[in-house]
Amino acid sequence: MCRPFFSIAVQTAALLLVSGCGDDTPPSPDAQADSSVEAGVDAGADGSMDAMGPDIPDAEWRDLSLRTQWGSEESLEVVTQGIFAIWWDPRFDHAEDAPVMFAQLESIRRECLDELGMADPPNPAAGYYYNVYIHHGEDDDFPNGWANGQGTDEFGMPFLTLPNGAHIDRGNIYHEGFHIFQYEATSPGFAYRGDSQWYIESTAQWFMAKHLPLAEDAYVEAGAISGNPQLALWHSFSNEAPGDPTDWLFQVRQYGMHTYLVYLSESAGIDPAIITRGFYEGVSVSPQRYQYDAVGGDRLRGFFADWAAHNTADFDYLTRDQVARARREVEVVADAANLHPFVAEWRDAGSSADGFRPEASLSPRGWSYNVVRIQTTQPATYSVTFEGDATGSEGAASYFESRLVAISPGGARYLALSMADSVSGAGSISVVAGETDLYVVVAAVPEHFSGNQTYGYSLQVSRVES
Repeated sequence: MCRPFFSIAVQTAALLLVSGCGDDTPPSPDAQADSSVEAGVDAGADGSMDAMGPDIPDAEWRDLSLRTQWGSEESLEVVTQGIFAIWWDPRFDHAEDAPVMFAQLESIRRECLDELGMADPPNPAAGYYYNVYIHHGEDDDFPNGWANGQGTDEFGMPFLTLPNGAHIDRGNIYHEGFHIFQYEATSPGFAYRGDSQWYIESTAQWFMAKHLPLAEDAYVEAGAISGNPQLALWHSFSNEAPGDPTDWLFQVRQYGMHTYLVYLSESAGIDPAIITRGFYEGVSVSPQRYQYDAVGGDRLRGFFADWAAHNTADFDYLTRDQVARARREVEVVADAANLHPFVAEWRDAGSSADGFRPEASLSPRGWSYNVVRIQTTQPATYSVTFEGDATGSEGAASYFESRLVAISPGGARYLALSMADSVSGAGSISVVAGETDLYVVVAAVPEHFSGNQTYGYSLQVSRVES
């Protein structure tokens, strides 16, 4: 099930109500075929596509057959190349678009199969083309409920529906094209449900963003991360904690988690195949546990805390245009009452003598973080002592990483607190003239990868003027 959400991160800059998502993404390995599809809307990241190179010969699949649930070869226009068949209503003309679409789809296919450890959808192995439909809402004879995404037809075969305009949006095709090659995933732990559901959309967004690294719309949902950094890494459509809001900030978070995956592959330098190959390794562990094992727990904990610190420094691994676009999305569609970027804010001051402890509802959940903001107008030295609870609210063993981030107009300085063990640490930093903010970032990174339990802690922050 997919809930409605507001977004201006679609093909136009207008405010759009997306109503109904249906089978936007591949089903879990044991899912049943569904022929009544309302495909969900996924964010594109760029405008019209340019030609992407020479045509790809289709000799590999020259014996594939056409088959469609909607219309026929006589009632529709259809062209084929490689494993793909593109269909549209003859009242419209997409003959010039098709070669560009084929080129990008084949490029996506080759990368997914040759570099990322993924597999073809079931269509070609069954002897049929993978169908891509360009539709025009009520102006053609395709189902009116179709939007933008992948579904499954009455033959048990996946297909892609692309609204007119979205079919020539490069970012949209990268995202939806990537979904095609998730469909035959063999790992139950990566299913599109529960605490693994987030990974389907996050990886598709990651694939789009790494191909369009400078596109202004590549990170539209990033504000959902900084707006509520205390939400679990795996927060998605249907696994929220009791009482969690269900507005845009909470419902699109998995789309914005591609910021983390991009940070891992582009800044931390992990092998991109680690992000994708788990789909096809037959594993029962979740994507988050798979990454922990593949990268190494200590390394991944450090990368996560670093990512949190760089998010706090206004996403300094993204372009300024991308960040401005993400901020604009929050201003237009988010409920301001549900924004919690900081658990405390002080000005030229530390904590009270008794220290600071966040309220339970805003304490970090698994693989999430809190931010304390200190506005600084004068040079001073801040000393921080950190003490975490031994276990989370439901008994899982705690583990924390913490960072200090000092901000100036010229950029950010980062310092990791020295952790004496998994739950306690300390550090100090001298804020100099011109630095306007000091942030304390507390990341909960336990060896526990499900649920919504919180991980409490206390901070003692003292200030001495320089």
